[in-house]
Amino acid sequence: MERIIVPTDFSPAANNAANYAAELAKYFSASLVLVNAYPFPPANYEMGFTLPLVTAIKEGAEERLKQLKQELQQNHEYNFDIECIAEMGSPYDVIESVAREQNADLIVMGIVGEAGTLKEKLIGSTAVRVARGLDIPAFIIPEHVRYHRIHKISFACDLDKTEETDLVYIAKYFSKVFDAELEIVNVERPEEEITVEKAKTSIYLEKKLEHVNHRTVYITGKSVGHELEDYFTLHQTDVVMLNPKKHNVFYYLFNQSITQELAFHVKLPILAIH
Repeated sequence: MERIIVPTDFSPAANNAANYAAELAKYFSASLVLVNAYPFPPANYEMGFTLPLVTAIKEGAEERLKQLKQELQQNHEYNFDIECIAEMGSPYDVIESVAREQNADLIVMGIVGEAGTLKEKLIGSTAVRVARGLDIPAFIIPEHVRYHRIHKISFACDLDKTEETDLVYIAKYFSKVFDAELEIVNVERPEEEITVEKAKTSIYLEKKLEHVNHRTVYITGKSVGHELEDYFTLHQTDVVMLNPKKHNVFYYLFNQSITQELAFHVKLPILAIH
């Protein structure tokens, strides 16, 4: 883990995520890349974009990034490398471009908690879109969640053909780098039957995690999102790990805003892996 991308719009939620990312950088001895996507300036039909206005917006964004950099270095008392990048464009496009160019190992983004339906759809969309759209692991940090040492990671994992993916290896990797217990959480609908395929997957997971401190939990319920929310409310963990890729395990969690529901209401960091 060498380079961590931290997108920011300078909001309290983004600043909180930047502080979380700084502690991760200390843990991994990694560098940070602070990224701000500033908007296209307003234009009129006669003049279009004016260069002085574009320059002023870019310089303003760069200055705020430098201020955030100084605050992180002072508050965390760690002389790690922090690069600042300000680019014009949509947040998702800028984040994707910078992450590719910087060969990022991890993305850390903030999200506003207890924001209501409208804000969940508007504010949470970029973080969830990044988690779904990019293959780079991404932390989504709720607004009031503070960093503390990660001792337990709960991987919400569908047992349907998990052995055909690399997810178990990635989950195992994060468990080892954090020296954390790995909890496999599987939600089954009441009408589901234990098939031969799922039994094989369960055996496969146990073999691959033989030398990892882990446990497996089975939950039954009609609503996957609600069952997970209830479970993580009652059972302590430090990080909830999910796989959001389309046509892959647990994809349905990212339909009907269920992931946003978890990110907003569970009040735990969510780590999206691919």
